[in-house]
Amino acid sequence: MNRKTLDSFCERGIVGLVLAALVFSALATGAVRTLEFAVVEWLVAAAALLWVARTWLEPRRNRLLFPPVGWGLLLFLGYALFHYVQADVEYTARREVLRLLVYALLFFVVLNNLHKSEWTQLTLYVLVFTGAAVAIYGIVQGLTGSEKVWHFTRPAQYEGRGSGTFINPNHFAGFLGMLLPLGLASVLTGRISQPMRILLGYSALVLLVGVAVSMSRGGWIASALMVVGVIGVLGWRSQFRRRGLVAAGVVAGVACLFFVTSKVAQTRASGAAKQGTMAHVGPRIALWGAAAKVWQEKKLLGVGPGHFDHRFPAHRPERLQSRPVRVHNDYLNTLVDWGLAGVLLAGLMLGTMVSGIIKSWKYAQRTSSDLSAKTSNRTAFVLGSTAGLGSIALHSFVDFNLHIPSNAMLAATLAGLLAAYIRFATERHWVAMRLPVRLMLTGAVGGVSILLMSQALGQAREYVQLEASQAAESFPDQVEHLEQAFAIEPNNHETAGLLGEIHRRRAADSGRAARRVELKKAAAWLKKAITLNAFDAYSHARLGMALAQLGQADKAGDYFAEAEKLDPNGYLTVANVGWHKMHIGEYAEAKRYFERVSPLDDPTKGLIANRSEPIAQALARHIRESYLPYINEQLKNPE
Repeated sequence: MNRKTLDSFCERGIVGLVLAALVFSALATGAVRTLEFAVVEWLVAAAALLWVARTWLEPRRNRLLFPPVGWGLLLFLGYALFHYVQADVEYTARREVLRLLVYALLFFVVLNNLHKSEWTQLTLYVLVFTGAAVAIYGIVQGLTGSEKVWHFTRPAQYEGRGSGTFINPNHFAGFLGMLLPLGLASVLTGRISQPMRILLGYSALVLLVGVAVSMSRGGWIASALMVVGVIGVLGWRSQFRRRGLVAAGVVAGVACLFFVTSKVAQTRASGAAKQGTMAHVGPRIALWGAAAKVWQEKKLLGVGPGHFDHRFPAHRPERLQSRPVRVHNDYLNTLVDWGLAGVLLAGLMLGTMVSGIIKSWKYAQRTSSDLSAKTSNRTAFVLGSTAGLGSIALHSFVDFNLHIPSNAMLAATLAGLLAAYIRFATERHWVAMRLPVRLMLTGAVGGVSILLMSQALGQAREYVQLEASQAAESFPDQVEHLEQAFAIEPNNHETAGLLGEIHRRRAADSGRAARRVELKKAAAWLKKAITLNAFDAYSHARLGMALAQLGQADKAGDYFAEAEKLDPNGYLTVANVGWHKMHIGEYAEAKRYFERVSPLDDPTKGLIANRSEPIAQALARHIRESYLPYINEQLKNPE
């Protein structure tokens, strides 16, 4: 087998692995869970290693395409690594940077290996048809009222909304919103067979209905604007005007029929209208205000990769008890995590990307001098993918779509394919594969790929142990699995905190001697959790409880005070401080704290992005309801 044949096999392998990663991530609830994302890491890393192999098999044929946006991306990655080495919470920062590495690696692999017209067209078909399948699942959910996504049960807050293979309907709408303009542009101006045009037309219609049943107002607006943009651009050209008018009529008809027949859609639309805004963002306003306060702590460099989640509790609005994890605005989230410097670097990437699209646009179109039909797959893809990226860019003002792996990977793929079109405008960005270039590429791409694979294995092993601990039927088995998980990943503060809490609870069911042993173990684990994440109010409060139960009330008071400082408005933190005040005899103060835990709030409502948060609220109420009667009795009869 000669080198050319091997190179061809590697090229096909890269295409297959990239498409597998994109399809799998979309079907696996967006690849937001650890195990699914580990699979994605392996697929992308394997594709990158095949790319490295191609550079050695056929170096003359496989030149390196490196447009200006690549430099912007590398600068941001360098900044991310700088942030990582000084991050306050290493585990969180590492997971965030690893995701960035996956997206960047995917971008460069796509840019240099999928730019041939046949691969670009194949990618388009696979993505649009996958999106249509996901949309059909979401439509069925909307029609049947199902709250299941595969074997998972969605939170009650998403009742009546389609989410396809995603848990959150907004992320479902974000994914479909990137594909809808792509499918529509291909139908209107693509140079494809009539059967394929019909199939893509039906797929685009399904994608449109999928966005509708998501009930995502941000998704509605972003998708509508981009569809109007695609039809408007093509409407300037007389040969596509009739098709554009037909498409506009179909879209308008589907939208009107949907709003007339769907009471849920009418309710959500009227909610937006009452607020007098394009899309009512509800509690997001309070969340954005808290995010702005977090940003003010470190304006230039930001608080760190993924660190908004750790810093938010200190600025939590009193009526926002959920754990949002993200800002629900990707731009503000970037500002908070990465600071002004990060926003400027991200703006540099965006600017060079837009500049490349503008330069390559005229070379992607057929002119009147062409002898062939005036339809063009290049025009269809450039227009559709640009509008698709525009859709996710608009939607990201009110959500965190780009923090969902499947959506970020789809955006990186479309961006990589779009950036490759600059080769039609200039030859300046081709780099010959001389030995130094090959060595640098092999070291960088190979090193990142091996890093991703090794990290993915560790994440998968840790995930298995954590899942086993939840399924364990005995206390010793639960502790054993958690300790094994911590041995695999010794920087995971959540595992250490969980070990501390289960030892503390175990102490309540133990004899006097065993009780002290369990409490000392709890204190040791909770101290370790605090060392790994000094912003964790819960670990501080639980350590205070353990020390109080050990008879160290003075030391306990310091930890409760720190917990209150870290999360002054969190119900569970407030309830724990109330518990402490009660145990040291300050009943009036204890009552004041317990009464701040409102019994009227529904823990299933609000911006819930973490399944443990409703449990935390329920636990806070349990503490309140358990001890408040006793406190009231003590205040009535102080002697």
